[in-house]
Amino acid sequence: MRIQRRGDNAHDWRLYHGQGSVGVEWYFKETTRLACSVMLYRLDPGAEEGQHFHLDGDAGSCTPNSSDEIYVVTSGEVVMTSGDDRAVLRSGDSLYAPAGTLHGVRNESSEPAELVLIFGPPGSHPRPQTGTESFGLSALS
Repeated sequence: MRIQRRGDNAHDWRLYHGQGSVGVEWYFKETTRLACSVMLYRLDPGAEEGQHFHLDGDAGSCTPNSSDEIYVVTSGEVVMTSGDDRAVLRSGDSLYAPAGTLHGVRNESSEPAELVLIFGPPGSHPRPQTGTESFGLSALS
């Protein structure tokens, strides 16, 4: 069993020409064998991750490989952008950005916000399509 404590791999980064810096905690970056990566973002008021996309073979891509991303807001409020489109997300809301989709996040509120970011190569979910019984889960009534 491996444990990573908050702050063990924390950095402040300027991302994709965004304003201010984003606090980033990258979980098990060097040790995970999962096909995805997990990060915790902290955005102070006014901070943003600039708009970007991940698409293999596209010169405008910010990474050499295609990646799907999921952003889950765990506290506060952020504005997700895609070109001129904007959506306000609050604690418990999430956004899915498939590979090649232009997207970014900005904290336009007066309070800090935190998000969990999960990203990895596009592909099908390993979950069986027959339901939860293969995992030993059952619905509570």
